Amino acid sequence: MTRDNNDVINKQELVDFEAIRPAFAVTGGLMLSQVVEMTGLGGSTIQNWIKRGWIMSPVDKKYSERQVARILIIDMLRKSMQLENILKLMECVNGDVEDQSDDIIKDADLYIYIYNIVKRTEPFEHFTLDRLDSVIDEEIKDYHGTDENYTGHVSDAAKRLHDALKIILLTYMSSELRKRAEAELELM
Repeated sequence: MTRDNNDVINKQELVDFEAIRPAFAVTGGLMLSQVVEMTGLGGSTIQNWIKRGWIMSPVDKKYSERQVARILIIDMLRKSMQLENILKLMECVNGDVEDQSDDIIKDADLYIYIYNIVKRTEPFEHFTLDRLDSVIDEEIKDYHGTDENYTGHVSDAAKRLHDALKIILLTYMSSELRKRAEAELELM
């Protein structure tokens, strides 16, 4: 059996966070059912992640930008990275989930960087590590830390952000390439 290289492989669609951002301002947050619909995750999975301290608890049963972005990031990475390593990576970027003062970037802004970089590096067949570094550098060129609460050096924060984005993107790409390999195997 043959397949045209242009066939679509069950590709994970990333959420365009900029498109949903106005909903947070209007509604004050998303309900669990909306997050479930957007992500395709089960409500019990999301609640389990909250119980484990990976995501902050919703306020008045509403999920903020920060919580939804973190859910999207964890979901995107868990297909190719162990949950413990995802949490370690998120802690390198934003420390304690309950404490925003140690964040080097807002989770929603981190997710938007991820989304933009994925869109700029696809298709992955033409991917190189140098190209990924270049795209990350271009994407975060205006990054200057989050606000006056961040006490570290901005250059350290920019390097940590770059390194975290590289790991996140390599993990995402490996997940997509694994799906492609599995689809090719099914055709044999």
